[in-house]
Amino acid sequence: MTARMPLLPIYPAEMPAPVPDAYVGVWRRSLLQTPDMQDTSSCVLWLQTPRWHADLRIPADRPNFSGISSLAECGRDQLEWLATQQGFCGLTQVDGERCTWHRQQDFQPPSGSRDIGRMAFDGDSITETGVEADYLEVWKRLPRSRGGTAALELVTERNELPSRPTWLLVAGDCFIYVRGRKRPLPAAADLASLTAAMQPSRKQLLEWLDVEISFGHRYGPTPWRIEHSTLPFREGQTLTRPCAIRRQGHRLAVENDHKRRWMILDWSTGAAL
Repeated sequence: MTARMPLLPIYPAEMPAPVPDAYVGVWRRSLLQTPDMQDTSSCVLWLQTPRWHADLRIPADRPNFSGISSLAECGRDQLEWLATQQGFCGLTQVDGERCTWHRQQDFQPPSGSRDIGRMAFDGDSITETGVEADYLEVWKRLPRSRGGTAALELVTERNELPSRPTWLLVAGDCFIYVRGRKRPLPAAADLASLTAAMQPSRKQLLEWLDVEISFGHRYGPTPWRIEHSTLPFREGQTLTRPCAIRRQGHRLAVENDHKRRWMILDWSTGAAL
């Protein structure tokens, strides 16, 4: 008998229980309020599957990136603005009214703080208040985000993790794609303060900012089109093609004739994406 190469055991055996069904879908934030500020204009999207989440936060004051096709073409001011973005993905744990987002990948550096909110549902709306931080957020579920879900993590042909951790999450008609860094960042309050403290070279700064968190819809005139991204030049491009990702057994999905392989973390969408 030929031994089968196992998928890497990168997550604990005791995974959090699936979140209540009321959480599942994509939520757009309409309000953030803290003691110091109020934000109603940033583009903030949170996708939730039964166990996994992905989050994208793009400030409203984005500068002009017309004609830019890569990070290397960005000027210093554009790079400094990109560092103000936020986004993350990982496992979600719900205990009564408390929701904890355990981040496996984060656009910002690790700050040592936990992400825990107290959630109050009203149909397709949520009011979230901070448990360990003083904030209030209001969320509204996107109507096209209800339906089947999937959470996939990219693996190599040997079923090992690639150099850049990569996830694809789907809820209904929506997706968020996350491609992380090769190496984690040092701890800091945020990326801007880390840059100010360490004064990285331009090459190092480009590596720090080379994180893609992209949101889009799987259907419509251009299926799988990226609509919002931490890399502005990715917007308008397509991530994959319809029905390209197919389940192969209980733990694996293959894409585009096996060119990419995905470990299944969550799946309720049926036979194909």
